[in-house]
Amino acid sequence: MNDLYTRWARALHHKRLSESTAAIAGLAGAVSVFVGYLAARAAPKGLHKFIFVLHLAKKPTLLKIAPIVAGIAVAITTAAGLLHFYTWWVERKSVSYVDNE
Repeated sequence: MNDLYTRWARALHHKRLSESTAAIAGLAGAVSVFVGYLAARAAPKGLHKFIFVLHLAKKPTLLKIAPIVAGIAVAITTAAGLLHFYTWWVERKSVSYVDNE
C-alpha cells in the first residue's frame, strides 16, 4: 500500500500542479472581478431601472452570466486551495518520516 502511495505521489507532481492551479485561480478571480465590474456598469439606471423592477424589460446578458463566472472562479479557487493543502500535508508528512528515522 505504501509503495502504491509513493508511486501515485511521484506521478502527480503535486508541487508543480499546486503552483499551476494557484495561477489559474488568480486568473479566474481577475476575470470574475472584471466581469463583475462590467455587469455593474451594465446594470439598469434611472427610468430603465424602474421598468426593469416592473419586469417589463429583460435582464442584460452580462448580468445573467456574472454570477456564473463568479461561481466558476470560486470553484477553481477552492480546488487550488485544497491542492495547496494537500501539497503542504505531503511535505509535512515526508519531513516527519525523515525525522523519525
